[in-house]
Amino acid sequence: MSDDRPKRESMSIEEATVSNMWEIAAIVEVLERKGLCTKQDLYDIITESRRKNSRARIPETAFPEPYLLTDV
Repeated sequence: MSDDRPKRESMSIEEATVSNMWEIAAIVEVLERKGLCTKQDLYDIITESRRKNSRARIPETAFPEPYLLTDV
């Protein structure tokens, strides 16, 4: 196996989590702009998934500010 690939800097679990959160937020934004779904549709799916898997529950404050569903 070749070691020619550049080495990546390590990332903390917090940094990885925040990075993942913003990537998902961007995907949600694209889906909404394309008219494929609304943020409410996704929120409903997430809520249902959390209901089915109680370990997946997180506080509402974990959503990034631009994606808080205050208009619902």
